[in-house]
Amino acid sequence: MLEENLNSSPIIEIDDLHVHFNATNEIEISGVRGQKLIRAVDGVNLNVQRGEILSLVGESGSGKTTLGRTIVRLLKPTSGRIMVDGKRIDQLHGRGLRELWRTAQMIFQDPYSTFNPMNLALDSLTLPLQKFKLANSLDEAKAKIDAALSQVGLSYSDLDGKHPNQLSGGQRQRLAIARAVIVGPEVIIADEPVSMLDVSLRAGILDLIRELNSNLGVTVVFISHDLAVAEYISNRIAVMYKGRIAELAPSNELISSPHHPYTELLIKSVPRIREAGWSSVTESSMRNVDWNTFRGCSFFPRCRYATDDCAVIAPSLKEETRAHYAACYNPLGKS
Repeated sequence: MLEENLNSSPIIEIDDLHVHFNATNEIEISGVRGQKLIRAVDGVNLNVQRGEILSLVGESGSGKTTLGRTIVRLLKPTSGRIMVDGKRIDQLHGRGLRELWRTAQMIFQDPYSTFNPMNLALDSLTLPLQKFKLANSLDEAKAKIDAALSQVGLSYSDLDGKHPNQLSGGQRQRLAIARAVIVGPEVIIADEPVSMLDVSLRAGILDLIRELNSNLGVTVVFISHDLAVAEYISNRIAVMYKGRIAELAPSNELISSPHHPYTELLIKSVPRIREAGWSSVTESSMRNVDWNTFRGCSFFPRCRYATDDCAVIAPSLKEETRAHYAACYNPLGKS
């Protein structure tokens, strides 16, 4: 657990956030025929404490990336409220968005499509300084660029005269991190920043993010599908399923004592090598529901612990044990 930077005041406050998309008639969502509205984020309430690393974890389509993009207003919410560093940002536009992007930066998943291939690598660090008027001279700009590169384990000579396609994947991702930190943000949203890197490079990027959190005090929302990575890097983990938070707890506790059946499934589904070979837990059955009218727990069709009550009204996220929240009528580990 990374406790040294935690502060009791939240830097991100999310209240009943909804982000919906309209689907065309030709689109069929897996297992759902005729549905025209995609509820990518469907009523999220979440506070992120200043100085922490909080991981958003879930399967593809759980809404974690949509939530991250909405926090930095790359997506506009359908309804709800978001506060970042004390300012409401869900209705921002124009100058207000520019101020937000100085406060909150995003690191994207794909280091190969993050940069304009026509620009030099160093241009990606010069442009933010120009946009936010953070340097008054070329010498000051170079000093800031040198400092940012040093923070991420690169040097000016590594990039000088090179285009992004001349860099390795690890160098590109470090450059993306430098581009984020050079403006001095309070918050960084890191969207699966190691998933497209070689395994040999991942630990270095994860340790770098931890160092930036510790040395700069920057708050990190880390998006991942990998619970092991989330446990390693974060103070807390929020598990998302179908646009909602299913469970929220300190990282070690969530892994060792999950309260939500979906979290249990994620943990037990990780392949492990045993004497008999590879083994993993799979779901034994699925219940059919009409998602156009169903209002119960979104995990109900897959849950082996579900009761009739689970199909009536979706459970709200509530504290089951100290600082450990779950949206479940039959939480695990409780008598």
